[in-house]
Amino acid sequence: METEKLIQNILDGKQNIEVVENGKSVTNPRIDPAVMSFIMQASQLAQIVKIRKYFDDRTSHGLIQTYDVTVTDELKEIKVDFPAQSFSLFNDGTDTVNVWVNDLGRPKRSVKSNEALNLNYETHKIKYIYLQCASGQSASVRIVAKD
Repeated sequence: METEKLIQNILDGKQNIEVVENGKSVTNPRIDPAVMSFIMQASQLAQIVKIRKYFDDRTSHGLIQTYDVTVTDELKEIKVDFPAQSFSLFNDGTDTVNVWVNDLGRPKRSVKSNEALNLNYETHKIKYIYLQCASGQSASVRIVAKD
């Protein structure tokens, strides 16, 4: 990672390069084509690594996690075993279930009785699912999460 940062600093002009020949600094340096080729290849490799990570995060590995949960008016937190890309929630109960993903500060989704909620994220970002019914209500839900 440090090599990538050094190369990026060189390309951005933030890192000075001093050419030394026979122990003396050359005032009008000419960079050896082999050195320049190495710098360019290293820069391209850094970009290829970023692209690879981008595509890897968008590729599903097909691992499935299932949860059968009884939801009440107490907030229920489900920690997904490994970050998921998508999930489906089926409300088999009689009351509405409120659903938040990863953060309680985000808007909730309400899933009525005998309805389903399908969320598909582009990346593996689903780490927590929060569930709650209104006061005095309860529901039984099934969740299928896929990485």
